[in-house]
Amino acid sequence: MKVIVIGSGLIGLTSAYLLRRRGHEVLVLDRQQGPGRETSFANGTLLTPGLPEPWNAPGCWRELLSSIGRPQAPLHLRLRALPALAPWGVAFLRHSRAANFAHNTLCNFRLAAYSLRVMDSLRQESGIEYGRIARGTLKIFRDPLALEHAVNASGQLAAHGLTFRGISAGEAIRLEPALAPIGGELAGAIHYPNDESGDAYRFCTALAERAREHGVEFRFNTTVTALDARAGRLAAVLAAGERLSADCYVAAAGSYSTPLLERIGIALPVRPAKGYSLTFDPSPAQPPLRIPLLDDHFHAAVVPVGTGIRAAGTAEFAGYDLALRPERIANLLRLLQQLLPQARFDPAQGRSWCGLRPMSSDGVPIIGPTPLANLFVSTGHGPLGWTLAAGSAQLLADLMCGTAPAIDPAGYGLARFAAEGR
Repeated sequence: MKVIVIGSGLIGLTSAYLLRRRGHEVLVLDRQQGPGRETSFANGTLLTPGLPEPWNAPGCWRELLSSIGRPQAPLHLRLRALPALAPWGVAFLRHSRAANFAHNTLCNFRLAAYSLRVMDSLRQESGIEYGRIARGTLKIFRDPLALEHAVNASGQLAAHGLTFRGISAGEAIRLEPALAPIGGELAGAIHYPNDESGDAYRFCTALAERAREHGVEFRFNTTVTALDARAGRLAAVLAAGERLSADCYVAAAGSYSTPLLERIGIALPVRPAKGYSLTFDPSPAQPPLRIPLLDDHFHAAVVPVGTGIRAAGTAEFAGYDLALRPERIANLLRLLQQLLPQARFDPAQGRSWCGLRPMSSDGVPIIGPTPLANLFVSTGHGPLGWTLAAGSAQLLADLMCGTAPAIDPAGYGLARFAAEGR
């Protein structure tokens, strides 16, 4: 069959590649100049089944309310974004109930663990390189109670296959010597040995090239301006003045999938959550990192990327605003300085970036069919897009091709939202 994929980020590219490997004719449309130029461009690099929790944890409403007027808060809600967030925000808070949160965390973990297996096969089959590091991730804690809570939460996933170790500050320093100057501040850490990391943009460019070699057609600088739906199906997409038709269509445009499908009456409970990163090239003043670090206090990560260092994280609910807020970048610089006080980071040398993570109201991605028989969707991955990309693509390809998926697709379908508001 012929398939049109809208979007060439991590989700769209992996979907296009796996569909082509099954013998389908695939055309990828993207408004940018090349693949991976939006939310996939400078993310936190982590493929982390060890951290599958949605952002709407129990009690998150307190953090959101307290963040109003505090741009330095890790999770920040801008007042002007409130009208666009309702009633999505009501559902977001409803899913923060303990039982919902536990269910959604498990859904993400199952897909994440599956995704790493698919990623391993994809990497070996394609032969692409993207700076993969397979030493796990290290989440550090300054508060003993927070550490205890996190160990207990990870323990609940151990029965489903999660591997982790709660370790002392001394053990954490042995894993990552760069932590030695702040060792006295640490209550301990959790090591997730099966986690990985890698440069997502490098992955996108390499996979796009391999996909092109296998026959995938790409049209960049091509914005989809309209969808033609009729008789319960999608008849065509309009892009760059052309009417393009296919047997099946995939909306994988991240946060922009929501306004795109809204034009044909399909409501996606997905809203943008802006994340930031700050990247420094290597210098003699920077200690090399061996392993990605997650800081529980700052809700952010400091990771090796290539031979440099990147700080990434924070979440800002500000609609589709892509302005780089200096105070948010300052947060990341402060994290770097506090986590690696022996290093000297020149702010003028840092590369600042932000992207819009597509956040579903329950924190679990939306993968599979829509009310239109030949239109499929894959979005809503939030901060886990890199982690979940390969598994999401495999699940989507199975559903489109009528193959029994290796994991139960019910927890990821759009139909699960039928009884609630957006």
